[in-house]
Amino acid sequence: MKVLVISDIHGNIAALDAVCETADKIFCLGDMVNYGPYPRECIKRVRTLTDNVVRGNHDNAIGSDMDCGCSVKYKELSDAGKSYTKGILDTEEKQFLAGLPVTLTVEIGGASFLFSHGSPGGDMYKYLRPDVSDEVMKEELAGVNADFVFLGHTHLPVVRNICGTTVVNPGSVGQPRDGIPMASYAVWEDGRIEIKRVRYDIEATVKGLQGTNIPAQHVKTLTKILKEGGM
Repeated sequence: MKVLVISDIHGNIAALDAVCETADKIFCLGDMVNYGPYPRECIKRVRTLTDNVVRGNHDNAIGSDMDCGCSVKYKELSDAGKSYTKGILDTEEKQFLAGLPVTLTVEIGGASFLFSHGSPGGDMYKYLRPDVSDEVMKEELAGVNADFVFLGHTHLPVVRNICGTTVVNPGSVGQPRDGIPMASYAVWEDGRIEIKRVRYDIEATVKGLQGTNIPAQHVKTLTKILKEGGM
């Protein structure tokens, strides 16, 4: 049994298309939209790939017209992207984003899985970065009965074991921030986990950004993030 887990696509269809690996099941940890130029295409593509999608904070911001809860560092970029994204998505697409569940729990191949965007408990705004302490992670996992917990949101890939539970962040497909400008995702296969990276056409995404109504200074910053893998 092979499971593909993707997260944080952020309107980057070129990056999503580059993750062409086939799998028995595919899960998306949210944030299909914002920052990138092709939110509609990314929503459509994910919906053709899988029904197993949880809601990210940017999906929630667009679908429910709420704040993204971003850090100060990314707030202006997010707000600019939100204005653009809301302007091109239709009502059905926004309702789809707003109606996504905050967590999913499933059994696959004799193992139990929990999928969420930010935290195991479904807090889509909480950042559990790779350097968070074991003590904090134990608190977050309290009451969670899963062999594998997949979380997104940080755009930073990690695999770690906490008291018998394997916690995985697949990193970001569309806007990696770990200094590696390649689409990042995770593959679970018969209990083995691998973080994978794949090159994609960054210039195609940059060209798409230049064709949006996102202010030029924000396009410049977003381009730098894409080309350098973070800021």
